[in-house]
Amino acid sequence: MQFKGILFSRTHKISVFLLASFIATATWAFGFMIGESQVNAMLAMTFPYETRMGENYIRLTEPKPYFYEKTQQVGIALNISLKDVASGQTANAKTLIKGGIRFDNKAQQLQLVKPQIASLDWQDATAGVNKDLLNQVTQLVGQDLPVIVLLDIKQLTGSAFTPTLSDINVKRSGIEVIF
Repeated sequence: MQFKGILFSRTHKISVFLLASFIATATWAFGFMIGESQVNAMLAMTFPYETRMGENYIRLTEPKPYFYEKTQQVGIALNISLKDVASGQTANAKTLIKGGIRFDNKAQQLQLVKPQIASLDWQDATAGVNKDLLNQVTQLVGQDLPVIVLLDIKQLTGSAFTPTLSDINVKRSGIEVIF
């Protein structure tokens, strides 16, 4: 009978310790929601984005975020403008890029990971536009693209503020981050 009491006492103490540890951890954790307006502000730091591929300029503008809670993805609707430098001809498209979201604690970056072009709709491709470039861009639909940095905290704060996130979730109204 004494053995049962000791076992119950130890089990009880371990249970109380684990419960207290959980409560202490939960008490120290805090989080907040990054809503659409804050995501728009983050995107405004990155876009418009311009790059050159060979003799062509690519310009990405007018980002608009979308949040997909069920799949834990973030989407960014963009306008793409391609310009053939040699001919001056242009092509414009509307696109939706979707990918997972993560916070890289080491790099201190909020990233869109495994982004893919989910849809691409050419609006006005003039006759002289480089068809090879249009085909190259069109072939990217459904393919993994490089990681897209949405927010670089080190760049913004000069490494003065280096949070460590414990979790990140996509909600219908934005991105929930938990420290």
